Amino acid sequence: MPRFLCLLLLSLLSLLPLCAQTDTVSLSESSVQSPESSIQSPESYAFVERDSTLYLDVYQPSAPNGYTIVHIFGGGFVSGSRLHPWDADYCRKLAAEGYVAVAMDYRLGLKGVTKVGITNLKPLEEAFYMAAADCSAAIAFLVGHAQELGIDKDKIILEGSSAGAITALMTDYGRCNGLSFCQELPSGWAPAGVVAYSGAIYSQAGKVKWSQHQPAPTLLFHGTIDKIVPYKQLELFNKGLYGADALIKRFNKFKLPACVYRFTGLGHEVSVGGKETIDELNMFVKQYLTDKRSLHLDITVSDDNKQPSEFSYMTLKDLYSPKK
Repeated sequence: MPRFLCLLLLSLLSLLPLCAQTDTVSLSESSVQSPESSIQSPESYAFVERDSTLYLDVYQPSAPNGYTIVHIFGGGFVSGSRLHPWDADYCRKLAAEGYVAVAMDYRLGLKGVTKVGITNLKPLEEAFYMAAADCSAAIAFLVGHAQELGIDKDKIILEGSSAGAITALMTDYGRCNGLSFCQELPSGWAPAGVVAYSGAIYSQAGKVKWSQHQPAPTLLFHGTIDKIVPYKQLELFNKGLYGADALIKRFNKFKLPACVYRFTGLGHEVSVGGKETIDELNMFVKQYLTDKRSLHLDITVSDDNKQPSEFSYMTLKDLYSPKK
């Protein structure tokens, strides 16, 4: 498994954009093409009208493997874009692996909000539900246009980074519990799998449970000192935000297929680990989805040479409280 690299501080709950880099290379180096270079520019489609038009981009692989990954960007529900260079490059990497990669818009429900925390959950609730509703609309569009897009509607994987990871998890959670914010999902549809980089599920009914349908096989990546999206859980009475450590316990309790990678000593930088964990993603797809093995894997990743960054210790208060 490749070492997890510390990338520039973009992510769900990061307000810092990634900076583009320009490298100087020799003629011989520039003549070597990466697999992503064979991926054509994506086609863009309007998929729903909200207060504005939301779009998705479809990256077609040159050698399809049959699966589609819907990538949901991060940015704390206040920023981020499907068009961000990091997200576009990640989608090209997915397409180079054989996936139809879809980058989707969603509404940023915390834009303009200054106070968010365990004692002020309403803005978070609204942002979670709004994003999951938009994800549901995107899925409805993809299923409705599956043939022309070359998509197998039964092999769609939801994947996201931080805010996007919460959105992916909440969409499947809403489906499993018949929640109204997922009412636009096609009847009878279920994701083939869910992949979450530094994600969580928000529950208003205590510990996470799935009352009407089983959740899709789920792959979780999380840093053990993440203070933005909790690695364990944040709870207030019956309400709570449940991260990877809490979720894997629930999956195991109900004998549901899931896999977790725990990155010891890392924080929210794990949310931008998608490019470095393609092998782990492919393993999950092969074993859990193609071979349909009901596995319960719990993997701890540690790197003594990797030191936590300042970003590792950032909290919701740092991101959403007014600056003095």
